[in-house]
Amino acid sequence: MDVLTDVLNSIHIQAVVLGRFELSAPWGFSGEGHGLGFSVVTRGSCWLEVEGHKPIQLAGGDLVILRKDRRHTLRDSLKSPAISVFDAMKGCRRRGGCQPGGIFTFGGGGAQTTIVGGRFEIEDAADNPLLSSLPPIIHVRGDRGTPVQWLESTLQFMASEMASGLPGAATVVSRLADILFVQGVRAHLAEGGERTGWLKALVDPQIGQSLSLIHQQPEHPWTVESLASRVAMSRSAFAARFTELVREPPLTYLTRWRMSTASRLLRTGSQSIGEVAEHVGYDAEAAFSKAFKRWTGSAPGAFRRATHQVEA
Repeated sequence: MDVLTDVLNSIHIQAVVLGRFELSAPWGFSGEGHGLGFSVVTRGSCWLEVEGHKPIQLAGGDLVILRKDRRHTLRDSLKSPAISVFDAMKGCRRRGGCQPGGIFTFGGGGAQTTIVGGRFEIEDAADNPLLSSLPPIIHVRGDRGTPVQWLESTLQFMASEMASGLPGAATVVSRLADILFVQGVRAHLAEGGERTGWLKALVDPQIGQSLSLIHQQPEHPWTVESLASRVAMSRSAFAARFTELVREPPLTYLTRWRMSTASRLLRTGSQSIGEVAEHVGYDAEAAFSKAFKRWTGSAPGAFRRATHQVEA
């Protein structure tokens, strides 16, 4: 299993589709928030403005994944006034369709644009190396051909489900949105998009190899010296380069990944706590329990019970 797949599998993500927005020019709304949001333009075109970045024109078939820690605006034209997204929602006319998102109409009656919007709710996002290294904007263009052919079919399926009003449509749309996230990240990397932090480390020949070693064998008693030796670097040069790119020391990353793996196994697997401990490199269950509680604030058994109760 490659490192990116391993990390993507570790993400406990839930997509929330806010709705399908049928907009007519002139229109515009702005907002700010936290976490990851997404917008898919299924018809027409519009402009996305994010604080600190140049405006981006979006066309039908485009996907945008946006870190919502900066003020952002969507509108049909750079000249159109924009109001708060909350005020815009109050003024929207809503009709049936996929619940709870629904289908909203808004605007002045001119040229039509349709957007499917929502957000990704991600558990322990701050502890995931991929999520912490995502750029503020991921823009996947729908006209790039083969690499994003999946996008058109996924969007068509989403639009069909949202318009169907059938039982379970919201669940289907949410699962499709999960696919949008994974495919969006893959397309971003394939197109050579902005890479910082962990994403940059992933493509570094030596640091990327060390990440593969950690992910392939989290149970191995790795040291800075042994990792440096395996990638043909001196201990000091390896430690400095790893910390510069990954933004934390090698053994801190190793512990973080072990605890993330253990959390996933406790949440979804049937292994005993002792077996989980062994899987992530701890010979003694007591030592693992102590480390896990120090990292997560909860003992392994209590963590398992709590997550199972939430999901029940």
